[in-house]
Amino acid sequence: MNSRDPKKIAAQSRWKLLQSVILSSSNTQNKKNLINSTSDINDIYTSQISQRKHRGFNLFSLQKKDLTSEEWFTYDLHDHLTLNVRIKIPKAIDLKTSFASEYSGFLNTGNICIWPAEEVLGYYCMKNEKLFRNKNVCELGGGMCALAGLIVAAKCHPQSVTLTDGNPNCDLFFDVDICSMQMLWNKNTVYDTKYDIVICADCTFDKETHHHLLHVVRSILKKPTSNDKSDESLFILCAPHRGDSLQAFITLLESINEFRVELLVKYDDKIWQCHERSLKEEQGYYDKDIHYPLIMCASWNL
Repeated sequence: MNSRDPKKIAAQSRWKLLQSVILSSSNTQNKKNLINSTSDINDIYTSQISQRKHRGFNLFSLQKKDLTSEEWFTYDLHDHLTLNVRIKIPKAIDLKTSFASEYSGFLNTGNICIWPAEEVLGYYCMKNEKLFRNKNVCELGGGMCALAGLIVAAKCHPQSVTLTDGNPNCDLFFDVDICSMQMLWNKNTVYDTKYDIVICADCTFDKETHHHLLHVVRSILKKPTSNDKSDESLFILCAPHRGDSLQAFITLLESINEFRVELLVKYDDKIWQCHERSLKEEQGYYDKDIHYPLIMCASWNL
């Protein structure tokens, strides 16, 4: 990848910007001045930095029980099915004191906030709960919250759920009686455990990790032993385009001729309506390239 690649510079700039905000004083004016004076963030690339600036897809109502520690998300499908998920995110003071070492870099993008793709993936899984019934499920790159995996565990009646992330501290943040563990993506590593369904949200933005992610999926996704539909295994990826990064991963996946791949653009009326409304009402903030997640489903060719 070219060292001046706009997407790579945007990713680097995103973390420098976020770090500068957290490490600065709490004074709003000081933060503003610090951001405006950051010399290594070129204006050409600032618009490409991935930030959670839009309001999301209105899938969750947020209730904060303790503003200094934990956030409670109440999820309502408007059909009398309610899910209360307890999400614990790092405190601001923790981020301020340890950001430079613990919360910067690729392994921590899921630790700062819950990104729209993670919310959408959880929503999609819950709406398609029959896919997960009695299945062994693994979430890759779940961050410290692994919201989608928690929703699967709570509402989709799986046989088991394993929540994974590259950050070694991820298991400290899962306050549930399910398996959680560190899983680094490396194409030279042998992964023995098999899963019926593997889910992943917004993990294709860095092309340099694509071959590693593909290796992990090929290694842990169980190969069916028959043509029986009930025996089918599935890889579900939820991610926005982010330039050509999503398509680059799909192209890589298709190139090995081992998977049937389907890309879903309009997969839910509620999310699509919110997407169209955001295009009209949040101009300048909502960018479908980085904010609207698509659903990719891949299964083994038999």
